[in-house]
Amino acid sequence: MKINAAVMREMGGPLTIEELDIAPPKENEVLIKTVASGICHSDYSVLHGVLKSPLPVVLGHEGAGIIEQVGPGVTNVKPGDHVIVSLSPSCGECPMCLEEREYLCMSMSKASSWATMMDGTTRLSNKGEEVRQLCAIASFAEKMVVPAGCAIKIRDDAPLDTCCLIGCGVTTGTGAAVNTASIKPGDGVAVIGCGGVGLSILQGARIKGASPLIAVDPVAEKRELAMSLGATHTIDPFNENLKGRIKEITGKGVHFAFEALGSMKTIDDAYSILRPTGEAIIVGVPNLKEKYELPVHNLFAEKELRGSIYGSSRPKRDLPLFVDWYMDGELKLDEMITKRIKLEDVNQAFEEMGRGEGARSVIMFD
Repeated sequence: MKINAAVMREMGGPLTIEELDIAPPKENEVLIKTVASGICHSDYSVLHGVLKSPLPVVLGHEGAGIIEQVGPGVTNVKPGDHVIVSLSPSCGECPMCLEEREYLCMSMSKASSWATMMDGTTRLSNKGEEVRQLCAIASFAEKMVVPAGCAIKIRDDAPLDTCCLIGCGVTTGTGAAVNTASIKPGDGVAVIGCGGVGLSILQGARIKGASPLIAVDPVAEKRELAMSLGATHTIDPFNENLKGRIKEITGKGVHFAFEALGSMKTIDDAYSILRPTGEAIIVGVPNLKEKYELPVHNLFAEKELRGSIYGSSRPKRDLPLFVDWYMDGELKLDEMITKRIKLEDVNQAFEEMGRGEGARSVIMFD
């Protein structure tokens, strides 16, 4: 079967739109007709070498679509089901899955490192050349073959072209606020970086009752969007003193500071604005070779630093829940979509992301 897909062939270079062959699903795999795919900052990080992947590879991991075919042994979905693609294969067999920590499924690390399916092979090729699948997904393509555990069935009345964001950015962000953190009503929360993930963190914190809820971003458009999604205050870190403004708003610092950019500077900022017993939660992914020097004296104020991967989520539970929150008006997703584009416009979307413009672009395949 032939499909069109956006292929990364060199670091930093433009993606090329190519006609690829896609093989049918094998055991415990499914074939999905892609309806839409969000463009996530992690795709940008792979394109620019911050996160590594073997090449050539089809990027994209924030997809949603309709099941077309299931391989042997698949029982969780059937043809015609509407699904969001989860980052976690949720294999159900590894120690992390057995501990109900599917967000750390050990099969996910295989997919992330090799950009293949769980058996180490790929279902994509170009005239016999093997083409890898980012995160075993590759949603920048008209169809996807993914591990069955990645396909999470959702209600049929939910718009897939919006709910695709739940596949990565929304679950990573909202999950960090509702799963990783233990936010109580009245807790002070700051979110550093108000792209798609940061705005999702902010909404999760709003749902949990955080107040004050402070959005930190140098882009005025993003600060305005954050206010419309529930922020009580905003800070421009390029033109305001971050620590001073946080103390002015909260008195002692925030209970929770979320970092959603993936830079060492903002990781340090997040830890520096905590009140005693506060917690800095790092959601953005920096260069994984970086090291952070922890100010030891802060440990004796019981200030904590921790990471959050994929919103500490259990996909089969959380993704349908977040869809329900969206359909009920609690979780606002349409407001986070800056543009809906064609596959051919993907390189322009990456250029805009590099300039810090907009929150989320969505590739439409229908």
